[in-house]
Amino acid sequence: MDGSPAPPEWQCLQTQKAGSKPEECEDAGKVWDQADLRYDSAGRPVRSFYAAVSDGASESLLARAWAGQLVDNVLDSMCITEEWWRKPDDFTGDLLDRCAFRWSAFLAQYQEDRVAQGRPITWYEQPGLEKGAFATVLGVEIRGTFISEKETNWSWHSFALGDSCLFHLRDGAVHSSFPLQDVEEFGITPQLLGSRNHDKALVAQRIAIAHGELRPGDEILLTTDALAAWMLAHEDISPTRGTQLAVIAADGAEQFAEWIDHQRHRGYMRNDDVTLVRMRVRAEA
Repeated sequence: MDGSPAPPEWQCLQTQKAGSKPEECEDAGKVWDQADLRYDSAGRPVRSFYAAVSDGASESLLARAWAGQLVDNVLDSMCITEEWWRKPDDFTGDLLDRCAFRWSAFLAQYQEDRVAQGRPITWYEQPGLEKGAFATVLGVEIRGTFISEKETNWSWHSFALGDSCLFHLRDGAVHSSFPLQDVEEFGITPQLLGSRNHDKALVAQRIAIAHGELRPGDEILLTTDALAAWMLAHEDISPTRGTQLAVIAADGAEQFAEWIDHQRHRGYMRNDDVTLVRMRVRAEA
């Protein structure tokens, strides 16, 4: 072994709400393996793996574009700000600066494209552009610290704003969930990050941060709210739900979408866009 912890196995699955087209999905999900090694204070090799999901608020204009930009920005900011969970102000500052710059460039290009298409921004769209787009966001860093050829210490560090959720599975059962632990905690007005929100101190106060230790074979799921609520739908978290979802996800995107439709049809899941990022620490790690 070359001193580099093997990255987790991963999947990113998504399906739009019933009655919508795939290009109308306002969720976003992304994963990134930082192949370059870093070293901790003890000189041990550390390899980080990043993932994020975002759920764009349909009530806002350009929610799909904002969610897509947001997951990119989150991954960049987590990578740039080493041990970002210890420095939420620095992390939030970098994230909002990155968001402001990229969103401004996107809006300028969007308006140019609309003019070129003969569809300039109308008077009734202008207030929506000025108000900005909104989305929930959830990010995680999975970190592998190489101790020896036979041992790698794994951990996860996550932040959340809104009701997209992380689930830590062990032996198929939910070991912990973040930031929500009960289905009753879901509401109609979750915390959102706006494309026009530049108040770094306020955002830093509102984000929740959590961490946990991982073992080989453990899984981390990132889910947007409809699937998260399904996971938390019983008063006592069902030990089979994580296993069931893992089996469905392993069958691929088409089977995942069919299963989501089945859950909606039976009334077990709200009709909404669904995104799942599934990561598993390799058992041989």
